[in-house]
Amino acid sequence: MTTALLLGLVYALAWCSDNFAGSSYMDRPIVVGALTGLVMGRFTEGLIIGGTMELAWMGFLPYAGMITGETRIGAILGTYFAISTGNSFEVAISIALPVAILGANISTTFNTIGSYVMHKCDGWAAEGEFEKINRFHICYGLIKLLFMTSLVVLAVWLGTDAITNLINMIPEGIMNGLSKASDLLPAVGFAMLINIMWDKRFIPLYFVGFAAAAYLGLDVMAITIITLCLALYRMFMKEGEADYE
Repeated sequence: MTTALLLGLVYALAWCSDNFAGSSYMDRPIVVGALTGLVMGRFTEGLIIGGTMELAWMGFLPYAGMITGETRIGAILGTYFAISTGNSFEVAISIALPVAILGANISTTFNTIGSYVMHKCDGWAAEGEFEKINRFHICYGLIKLLFMTSLVVLAVWLGTDAITNLINMIPEGIMNGLSKASDLLPAVGFAMLINIMWDKRFIPLYFVGFAAAAYLGLDVMAITIITLCLALYRMFMKEGEADYE
């Protein structure tokens, strides 16, 4: 039960960091996965699983208010059950993806319900009662936080036996398919991210990065440092042009 409560606290901290601290990105899978591993005394495994999930979910960003996936609850439960059952990352993804989608549906339902009672705030805004609006938003957010945290605690409290039995019931062919699909997910995550950021001005940089990795054998850190230097160079050049004008 202690582990369940601690993982509920991890979810609560991740949720608050995103909703009350201005989207600090402390709720990303690489962070909550590492914290989940820390709670279980397996920090390194949690960090590896969370980091791999981050690659898969890098493109899971809200578009125009749409919740694409509740990655917090997915990463926590996926990491927890993968470590506790001694299974691989493929099992973590097979649990995390549907849980994240289910969590997104629950979160969207809460937001939809909130839209109906939000009309009360219109009257307060017309009367200049802004403190009441603030209290309403905070209280409604805390109710949602309590419910979502309870789901995490309940899922962990039910234990790994039920999850292990469920995994054992999955046919081997499906598990092999999940294994192959998990290998593709990082590429899908990067593709989604590129689709968001794509601009024809960046095409040369894209191929420079590809050539540096494929032909020069540079690792991610080296390419990141080079990219950072190019970005800083461009920023300083633009500042110099502005000062000259």
